[in-house]
Order: sequence, then C-alpha cells, then structure tokens
Amino acid sequence: MKVPGFIRSVTDPVLERIPILIASGVNRGLRWNLASAGHGYGSGRRAAKQMTLIGALVRPGDVVWDVGAHHGYVTLCAAARVGPTGHVYAFEPSAFNRRLLARHVRWNGFTNVTVLPWALSATEGEASFGGNDTSKTFALGAGDELVAMRTADALVAAGECRAPSFLKIDVEGAEDDVLRGAAASLPRAARLLIGMHNRQVDVDGAARLTAAGFRLLPSGELARQRTGRWMGDPDLYAAGPDDNGWERDVSVLREGGFTD
Repeated sequence: MKVPGFIRSVTDPVLERIPILIASGVNRGLRWNLASAGHGYGSGRRAAKQMTLIGALVRPGDVVWDVGAHHGYVTLCAAARVGPTGHVYAFEPSAFNRRLLARHVRWNGFTNVTVLPWALSATEGEASFGGNDTSKTFALGAGDELVAMRTADALVAAGECRAPSFLKIDVEGAEDDVLRGAAASLPRAARLLIGMHNRQVDVDGAARLTAAGFRLLPSGELARQRTGRWMGDPDLYAAGPDDNGWERDVSVLREGGFTD
C-alpha cells in the first residue's frame, strides 16, 4: 500500500535519520536510511542482477563516475570495490536525493567518494530538474529545481574530476547527451554500463560509441527490445579499444544475461 504524501512528509524526515543494515546482495551490511529502505533497497534485492554485474565489473583502483547516483546504491557498491587507490564521483543534481546520498556515504565511512551537484550533459548551463513521480525518475527539463549542467570534457580539462575508467549512466533519457559531452575526455580504455531509456537514445549512443572504437554488448533485454516494444531502461555495456579486460568482462556479462 502506498503511503499518502502528507503522511510521508511528516514521517520521512524522522525515518531518514535512522540507519538500517542492508540485508543481502553486494551492499550487504552497509547502512541505508529507513525512509527509503523499500523497493528492495533495504533487503538488498533492488536490481540484484545489475548490482551483481557492477560489483564484478568495477575493478580495484578504478575511477568510477556514477552519473545519476540517486541515493547512492551503486555509489556504495563502487566505493567498496575500487578501494583506497580508486575513487567514485557521484553525480546527483537533486538536492533532496543528494542529501540522502551524502548521508549514506558518510554513514558507511567511505572517504573515496566525491558527491557532486551537477547534471552531466552535452552543454554547460542551467536547466530545470525534477518530476512529479518518484525521485528515481527525476530528469532534466522537468520539475522546478534549477540545476547546473556540466560536461565531462570541461570537468576533466579543468582538473575538477579525474577521467573515468568506469561509468554507470542512468539519466532518464539523456544518456546520449552525457556521451556527447564526454567526446574529448572519455579514455580509450574506459568501460561503461548505460541504461538506455528509449530507442533513439540507444541508436544514437551506440553509434557514437562504435564510431569511437568501443566494443558493445547489449543485455538480452536490450536486444529483445530493439526488435519490439520499448520498456524500462535495458543496459548496454561498452569497452574502449584499449581496454584489456574485454574477454573477462564478457564472460561475466554473459552469465548476467548479456548477448551479441
């Protein structure tokens, strides 16, 4: 049963300050707030197959960009995997989401995470951000929060962020805009896991990566939706031409349902 909004507006500020331990999965034993423990976050069952893949694909020492970090479920997993020699940049434009993201990072003692307030895009500037549904689906061009847009190229060129070796991109249909803004800075050995939110984003993003020499492997769900009705945000994996772990990663991905 969905709790009415007026009740949550009273209870959530209290429950957000109460930590629980995630019960299972790659984030097992890490602290999460009670208010957002539903939908599989507290149980550890949230996107379990995808999270297992991320846990297997992220390597010690990686520089991970979690683009569309929400409350930090992927960020926590990545921070544990990269270890003290790696780093995670968690990009989350929503002030509401970012507050919980920063709290989860702090509660779990991760010092290798930088929480950033920007929306990655193809251009620099400002845009509205938000939405009327769950905060998991907040997007640029919706809502009434004004946020800063940055490009990966500008951030790397200015030394504000280290160039990524692994990117997880989940930005509600703006995935190709993120790639356009990273054209000059995306390392040739980078790997990406991208949630493709619609057919055009898939076509444009895949063509852009292929032209840059990246090898692509779609999830089974993405392969099916390319010839049928589009639903959800099926994943595409991409690895740069200088990545030396392709065969290992493909083996892991195939076990997780990815296919040619």
